[in-house]
Amino acid sequence: MLNKLLELLFGIVGFLYSILTGRTAAITPTTNVMEFDTQLNQHLERGKPLLGRLVRRGPDDGHNDMADWMKSLPDERPLNAITYPGTHDAAAYNYAGEGHHFWNCQTQPLLQQLDSGIRALDLRYALKDGKLLFFHSIALLDEGAEVVDIIWGLHGWLREHPHETIIVSLKVDNGDPYAADVQEHMQRVLDDTSRREFWVANVTTRTTLKEARGKLVLMRRFPYGQPVGFGVSEDWKVNDGNFKIALDSDRKTFAQIEDFYLLIGRPRDTEWQLGEKEKATMQHLERAQAAIEHDSGDLWITFSSAVGDRRTAPDEDVTPRVMALGRDNVQGINHRMKAWCRQHPSKPLGIVFMDFVTIQRKDAGLLYEEEPDTDLIRLFAGMQRPH
Repeated sequence: MLNKLLELLFGIVGFLYSILTGRTAAITPTTNVMEFDTQLNQHLERGKPLLGRLVRRGPDDGHNDMADWMKSLPDERPLNAITYPGTHDAAAYNYAGEGHHFWNCQTQPLLQQLDSGIRALDLRYALKDGKLLFFHSIALLDEGAEVVDIIWGLHGWLREHPHETIIVSLKVDNGDPYAADVQEHMQRVLDDTSRREFWVANVTTRTTLKEARGKLVLMRRFPYGQPVGFGVSEDWKVNDGNFKIALDSDRKTFAQIEDFYLLIGRPRDTEWQLGEKEKATMQHLERAQAAIEHDSGDLWITFSSAVGDRRTAPDEDVTPRVMALGRDNVQGINHRMKAWCRQHPSKPLGIVFMDFVTIQRKDAGLLYEEEPDTDLIRLFAGMQRPH
């Protein structure tokens, strides 16, 4: 009886907090509002090197339409019938170690990416010194920001933007994903954040946006003993432009995936590599749009990110940045996707993970310059089914 009364009391507190502040509050009977905010601020501080700064909204703040673009989508929209602009290796934005030209894939920290309109984050981690830290392959992106800090930080952002949802792809990128200590650490993270209702529980492709607003949606690219999130860790094919993974035991719904990311055979040939990647990406987007239009029920995932293969050609110079932005007179994949979006109807495409999506090459004659640009995010955010 006492537990019931406590649950009711804290439910009322959370509701009043949301009304007064415009933020959602994941409050439990063992955590009051002040304690929760204290914990959130601690995680935000530890995760700041990768998260960046959380912009807390005030009543007189100017409106950033890309920070709240999902607000205009109807509540009844299934999660698989939405286009989510996403970032591949989302935390790899300021790595300064050896080989940084090949490890960096973005230019903004995570929360700024969300402010820019990104709604899917591809995050890679590994266990190091008893902590789940973020890596891109062998590159340690930060020595202090842990997976749990980033999940709390993403929830903090959703409290400021309660009409949005975020797809969070988590993958072990260094080490053995089946190792007992790796799985134990991740279980503690999921237990902590699940009991606070950060995640959409029992998510399926038919889960509606109404059920997901203000919450994170897990895309699980790591083995786990429980059916948590969209489980896509098994049967992921390496460097394949068209494969599928069953999302349920009945094999009735699938994740349809394009992840052709490693260009092999013609090193330093920017035009050929970009041409091959363009074919794989655009064909998959075509298939995704047609399937979602016919209500296939599947979850479509496209990676526009790619790189030349340094393992077979040590002098390879086609970096993720070159693939995304182009070089000399060769236009990058981002420019080509802008053209594709403008030539196709505004219909959903699923999740699209991209590199360097907040900048573009600047026309500066013989000089190579870049400038801020979020047009591609805006274009993909607009590729939705009409109301």
